Amino acid sequence: MEKRPEEKIPDEITKPATADAIPTLVEFASTHAWEAGFSNERIREISRAVEEALQNIVTFACADGTGEISMSCDVHESGTLIITMVDTGAPLNMLLAGTFPEAKDFFEPGKEPSTKVMKKTIQNIEYRRGSDRNTLVFTITPNLKEKS
Repeated sequence: MEKRPEEKIPDEITKPATADAIPTLVEFASTHAWEAGFSNERIREISRAVEEALQNIVTFACADGTGEISMSCDVHESGTLIITMVDTGAPLNMLLAGTFPEAKDFFEPGKEPSTKVMKKTIQNIEYRRGSDRNTLVFTITPNLKEKS
């Protein structure tokens, strides 16, 4: 991944909640992970986790295609990357999918959010609902080997 010196990467981006917007949003998160100093392998993992989350948002929370997704990235002095995804869709705590047998009652058979990649890759994931929005936060700490 290469950045031209004169480019200033925005801290936030908003796109329609459609499948067409997913690659742009994933690239946005990947660029911030690169700027934060994560390895190429770790950036690929983060990208896959972000893509999975966005796919769930588009498919389940914003299924009618009228919502928006805002993504912001913040890097703390410690090197921790915080990726926040906010959507205007229906309430969806995708973190509960597959956790409780009752969760299957809310989805069509065989059609429930996938969180396998997210949960394997991102150690700290938070969900909250407020102001008619879903907020999903990935907190990604750097591997000490990456920073040395």
